[in-house]
Amino acid sequence: MLAYQQPYTEPVHDRKRMLRVLMLSWEYPPYIVGGMGSHVAGLVPRLGGLATDHGRQQVDLITTRYAGGYAVETVNDFVTVHRLDLPPLDPHDLYNSVVASNEQLLAYARQLVLDRQYDLIHIHDWLAGPAGVALKYEWKVPLVTTIHATERGRHQGQICNYTSQQIDALEWQICHEAWRVIVCSNFMRNEVHRYFQQPQDKISVIPNGIDPARLHHCRPEERRTLRTRYAPNGERLLFYVGRIVHEKGLHVLLQAMPKILSRYPDVRLLVGGKNSRKMWPLAHELGVERSVVFLDFISDQERDMFYQIADAAIFPSLYEPFGIVALEAMALGCNVIASDVGGLGEVVQHLVNGLTVYPNDPDSIAWAVDQLFSNPTTAQQRRARALSMVRHHYNWSNIARQTSRVFETVVTERRQTDW
Repeated sequence: MLAYQQPYTEPVHDRKRMLRVLMLSWEYPPYIVGGMGSHVAGLVPRLGGLATDHGRQQVDLITTRYAGGYAVETVNDFVTVHRLDLPPLDPHDLYNSVVASNEQLLAYARQLVLDRQYDLIHIHDWLAGPAGVALKYEWKVPLVTTIHATERGRHQGQICNYTSQQIDALEWQICHEAWRVIVCSNFMRNEVHRYFQQPQDKISVIPNGIDPARLHHCRPEERRTLRTRYAPNGERLLFYVGRIVHEKGLHVLLQAMPKILSRYPDVRLLVGGKNSRKMWPLAHELGVERSVVFLDFISDQERDMFYQIADAAIFPSLYEPFGIVALEAMALGCNVIASDVGGLGEVVQHLVNGLTVYPNDPDSIAWAVDQLFSNPTTAQQRRARALSMVRHHYNWSNIARQTSRVFETVVTERRQTDW
């Protein structure tokens, strides 16, 4: 049993005309595993203080402390992060260990509410679902759910075991209980509608984004040094970065390498991702192991540097609700080749800001690489359009305003509704 954690006490200030949001997310810096953590990290600081018809937004975020960080962190005058020390998740009983940890999220939230009243609860994915649903009924406060990905989607529409069945059922519940559901792409809206029988007009599409200022921009000498290390003889560099799981499609990219090398024998593929070396046997079987460099885990700064020396970043996903990695590559001036799947196919527009390929099709990837190398002028034009789109359509300030409008609408409707 973990020791009881004393909740944060709100400082005394003018509490009038506030729209108070309690947000629950399993991930927040420094603990980021995937797209959900990146999304919450970009969104939360910009939500706080936004003006609404109900006053400025005040956000309390309850999250985990798996990677350290202050137990209580004041991000700005309107945002406070509360990190809880939760027990490690049991990989052999993932669902039940998550549900058990939700009791601590719930207990902490019950203490926070003793000196403040919330207008809205916002949860991210199923991991914080039990606590979010319980608080909705205890406080009679509307729940907003953001679905970043679905269990069925991750497994190509299948429920493969009992744990998946439990997660899928909880995903259905948190969508059903929500006043409003937020997703990051039209693909995800259709998926939530189809899998969880949610009406289309209950689902708001708000994209993910990036903050170009937080990316590492290499100095010319850094680029030269890194390029010399990995392409000492002027080799063409392809770059993959992502989790080494089936849904990300790295095996498809490796299967494309023989055909790519038959046309461009000087190509070298750089693979970034924790435990990427486990894919070496496939590279060896395909006879391309001498042209593939498995980098294993790389930091965000290293990732950004590789984007700036690569001739193309390739994202061969089989399932991708959005695809923040594509935006990061575009923001750093890298050519992008991506599967025309999910939200990734909405971010990367074929022949406009990148090249798209058929999912699970090595020949299609080889075709796109040939198109890229054969037409450098048009590739440069696509890069310029991509950079402009990232700056204007995928910035977090704009995304926070869209999210705030959803909150404002939900709170207005709640105040007009008997409960």
